[in-house]
Amino acid sequence: MAAATRPPSLIELDPVSLLRDDEQALAEPRTELCARCQNFDIQSFKLTSDRTRGYLLSEVQEAARDGCTFCTLLLDSVCTLPRPRDTTETEPNFLRLPVNNSPDMYVHMTVSQDYGPPEPGVNRLRTAIADRFSDVRSASDHELCLAADMDSPAAVEVTGRYLGPDPSSGEHYDAVRAWIDACKEHPRCNQTVSGQVAIDARQSPLPARCIEISSVAGELRARLATTDGMQGTYITLTHRWNLETEACKTTTTNYGDKQRGIDLDAVPNVFSDALTIASELKVPYVWIDSICIIQDGDNGADWRREAPKMAQYYQFSLLTLAGTTEDTTHGLLRPCNDMPWARLVQIPYTDKSGTRPGRFFAYKRRVPLADDYWAAVRESILFRRGWILQEWLLSKRILWYTSKGMFFECQTDGARSEYGERVLVDNAHRSQLQLKGSFHFASASILDVWYAAIEVYSSCHLTKPEQDRILAVAGLAKEVGLILANRKCEVYLGGHWLRDIHQSLLWEEEHEAAPWARKVDRAPSWSWASIMTPMKWPARDKDPKKAVQIVGLCHTRRDSRHQMECVVDKGWTASISGRKVEFDPTNISACLHARGKLHTPQTHANGEPYAPPVDQR
Repeated sequence: MAAATRPPSLIELDPVSLLRDDEQALAEPRTELCARCQNFDIQSFKLTSDRTRGYLLSEVQEAARDGCTFCTLLLDSVCTLPRPRDTTETEPNFLRLPVNNSPDMYVHMTVSQDYGPPEPGVNRLRTAIADRFSDVRSASDHELCLAADMDSPAAVEVTGRYLGPDPSSGEHYDAVRAWIDACKEHPRCNQTVSGQVAIDARQSPLPARCIEISSVAGELRARLATTDGMQGTYITLTHRWNLETEACKTTTTNYGDKQRGIDLDAVPNVFSDALTIASELKVPYVWIDSICIIQDGDNGADWRREAPKMAQYYQFSLLTLAGTTEDTTHGLLRPCNDMPWARLVQIPYTDKSGTRPGRFFAYKRRVPLADDYWAAVRESILFRRGWILQEWLLSKRILWYTSKGMFFECQTDGARSEYGERVLVDNAHRSQLQLKGSFHFASASILDVWYAAIEVYSSCHLTKPEQDRILAVAGLAKEVGLILANRKCEVYLGGHWLRDIHQSLLWEEEHEAAPWARKVDRAPSWSWASIMTPMKWPARDKDPKKAVQIVGLCHTRRDSRHQMECVVDKGWTASISGRKVEFDPTNISACLHARGKLHTPQTHANGEPYAPPVDQR
């Protein structure tokens, strides 16, 4: 249950309990300020259009030497910057004086909301070095953040927050509710990826089965309920399979017992925490694949029926919960005492009337937020699962529980920390983090986004690749098919799109990857799905020369010479006796009939490819 007490104030944080010994002296909020910083006025930033103010560098240096904590923070952020290049310089000038030898320079400070417009408030402080009135500046890469206690008057304008170390606190649940409410205003987050269906997460079609939760005399109860055909609100959980989850999976033997009730003391902490979170958010249903799909005893019948629907289940849920720590024995709701700062600087807050009713805090992040997110989420053991890519891209809202605290991610806004800071992705090697926002019908080239997604997927692990290699991205394929055209006309086979087959067949193994050691026998050898290894696609040629002509195909693998089942029409659709081929996002076994290189088609005596007779009726 949520804790009733408020989180500790930033000023009350105990550095002894929170930080390592060598950091204790740096961690406690410092109040020593020079006379200028004691009169710091955050309202003065509104006097300029770019929300920028400046301090003379020589004065900052002097105040820092005298012990001003805010000037020390500013000086640390700019002391290694080069003097800004003169506008007349066309080449780097290595004789330019370093900043420390340029006391006539100014430290320019810009307040913003995630480095964008300062609305509805501010949570970042960007620093740079330049002449007083020059627009040519050397910008610092230090990530300086602003935060205020929730009950402080400064919280009206300073939006950074500290919620405390306990993710089960009432403040954390309030933050999650606020995130969800804000996300409900995002058009992208309230429709399917293809844009074909509007989503009302509070009244969605429920999965075939859900865990129904209730409270009896303050005690949480749960049972497996049949919910097929019903509407309501539910939460999904993505998790790693291990011995604990294996032990509590649903089988034909224990199915009846789970319908009568689930022993919460016998399920993994990850599962019980997911049910607790749903209860706190007043959500009556939770979907967990290992419990809501029959895993054993029916020869896989329920799995084959439910697996293709999993993409819809994640897409229509209110929220997907994900725990990324390698040790899951402590569940999702484990305390996080890893503070992002080494030193907190306390600054007086001046309100619009000119009075000083409170304070706020400035700090430099130990590690840039994007790096924390990358390490805690993208490089986590959870993200090595093959199924996670589809769950990540299709879930409208994901709540990541990590060793770095909570991250909330939606398709429109990207990821945010529990401190309210947005994860900004501008590094080329982090382009994968932009994939979720790009996987949408509004993207200029959805097929290029598809290839980027498969590149990520190819590095992931599958326990049963023969069964899941294509199935684990079938939901993505379904949405891409809806984006490309009427699904009755789109041809998808073995993980490839017929309309873009020439680009699609250019996949290659990632040159830095270890040699592949596992083959997927069900997939055709020309498909990326045929081997388990990281792979990539080359950049699309602006003027491609198509050396291969696809004239037909088969939806099942056959011998090298046989009649093709389908005739390719217009290069990207196929027909059987005049009927369009049904779109199948789960297809894995296929043959291509091509002139020249891939699969030798059977031909007539005149050299024309053989085609089954077309019904003329």
